[in-house]
Amino acid sequence: MLKLIKGLPPDVLGVEATGKVTHEDYHKVLIPAAEAKMVQGPIKMLYVAGTDFGGYELEALWDDATFGFKHWRQFTHVAVVTDSTWLRAAVTMFSPFFPSAVRLFKVSELAAAKDWIAPTEERVRDGRPLP
Repeated sequence: MLKLIKGLPPDVLGVEATGKVTHEDYHKVLIPAAEAKMVQGPIKMLYVAGTDFGGYELEALWDDATFGFKHWRQFTHVAVVTDSTWLRAAVTMFSPFFPSAVRLFKVSELAAAKDWIAPTEERVRDGRPLP
């Protein structure tokens, strides 16, 4: 399942993956949210696959690849937060091929990932820092 992370600047797409990520998740959550933000210009992405992340359906992996290739120049920064060994290895293997800045963080480093993708002063509403 994919759900959007709230409280980030307008140019940051925050997504949290829990359980098994499906084809439907891409077409109902990630793709519409990303394309809506891309209308304004390039975006940054915070992708969190925490301890309850259960992997991807095969169709979801295909959706990820096709969406990524279609829009890869529209991402300026990508922060991936996960302790999943295979996901960390995949990000490490493929990140040199992407034009955006890609950085890996452990789940315990979520706050640092948020600060890297959107420094705290960008995540302020009504004078108060957002989580």
